[in-house]
Amino acid sequence: MDKLHSIIAYLCVNYPYKEDLSKARLTKLVYLADWFSALADNKQLTNINWLFNHYGPYVDDVIDSIKFNPKFNIDRTSTMYGTEKSIIGYDGDFLDSNLTPRDKQILQLVITKTSTMYFNDFINYVYSTHPVQTSNRYSNLDLVSLAHDYKNQVNH
Repeated sequence: MDKLHSIIAYLCVNYPYKEDLSKARLTKLVYLADWFSALADNKQLTNINWLFNHYGPYVDDVIDSIKFNPKFNIDRTSTMYGTEKSIIGYDGDFLDSNLTPRDKQILQLVITKTSTMYFNDFINYVYSTHPVQTSNRYSNLDLVSLAHDYKNQVNH
């Protein structure tokens, strides 16, 4: 399993509210893991080139990477408003050999910080992050560079 698959599997296995792991939430959880890692360790956990798409960070990489992996499943269901939603799950044996203790620490922080948030609060939290607040729509988000900028602003 490559590192991105390991990260997604870790989130699927350890996220306490499995029914909340929609495509949008899962993708933004991976974004937050990359952002937290950029802030703490000056590097992303993944090699994803994040895009500021419409209102916030989004890429197809997260979902595309699991579409044809039989260990992951995408279950289509409906939101309480009747719109379609896809829930991501993991059915394989979880081997996290591609994740360091530090990777797991960052992923666990993301889970702890966000798992109790309703979807709108979660989205507002993601949109409040420095990369989203300071970047132009449809631009690439260089999270490591933006983390340096953010830390310089905070320290001055």
